[in-house]
Amino acid sequence: MKKIAVFMLFGQSNAVGHAMPMDEKDYIIEPMKNVFGLDRKYNQSYDITDLKFTGYTSHSMNLAETQDNTYSVANCLAKRWQDEIDNGNPNNLPDLYIIHIAIGSQGLLDMWHPDREKVMEPGILGKVNISMYPLATLVLGLFNKFCKENGYQPDFVGMHWRGGEQEVRRGVSYLEEIKLKDMYISFFESLRSALGYKTPIVLHKMPFTAVFTKEDPTGGCVETMNYINGVFEALSREMDGVSVFDPTRAPFYDDKQWDFGIFRWDLIHYLGKTNDWVAGEILEGYKRG
Repeated sequence: MKKIAVFMLFGQSNAVGHAMPMDEKDYIIEPMKNVFGLDRKYNQSYDITDLKFTGYTSHSMNLAETQDNTYSVANCLAKRWQDEIDNGNPNNLPDLYIIHIAIGSQGLLDMWHPDREKVMEPGILGKVNISMYPLATLVLGLFNKFCKENGYQPDFVGMHWRGGEQEVRRGVSYLEEIKLKDMYISFFESLRSALGYKTPIVLHKMPFTAVFTKEDPTGGCVETMNYINGVFEALSREMDGVSVFDPTRAPFYDDKQWDFGIFRWDLIHYLGKTNDWVAGEILEGYKRG
């Protein structure tokens, strides 16, 4: 069997790379030879029976929101991976397959909700309306089929979740009432079950920023953010193969700067250099094994 590496990126706007358009010189226009993705043209449907992977580009590879050529972690990782192979591949990297599903402002309680009715209305943020849980479970099940039919042995880089911001404004009492932690456990167990493999799951911690105190002077949003981050930490302790990634480890993070060194002006969305650093950390972690 041929070993392939598999990277999954799910979540909301920081998984999209929202409002971080690439410089045109960084566009990935020519399909990559060793990195592959799922083009919306062939795979954005609840009716597909097979996945069609094509050489990776920086456009059309997020199966949910239409916002292309961004400095998303997926695009940054694809470029780093292909560059290493093109430069001699000293670490013997296998081909990389990327599954990317994300829509801005849509977390576990919104378009990712497992009980949401199936809706498929593609488009840009503000117009797109897709129920991502049934889409993700379908795609993951078909990926299992794809691997078996092609004799591939998947080696998982991980399932990365960049979400939680939308739940911050719901309040701690509400999140406790709906048992958010139990919802996350069921959610990720279902995704793993659909995939058929016990992939590592990486939850991206949400760093505190001043924007939440500006919006809520009582500190409620800060309290809720800390609560959700606490849920992520609890999941890392209680579920096998789950870990938390902390973006404040970036060497350019500085809590004395107004933007903390890692955010754009809105203090919610990461800079392109932040996402590229995250992609580098993911690659180095994979190489270490």
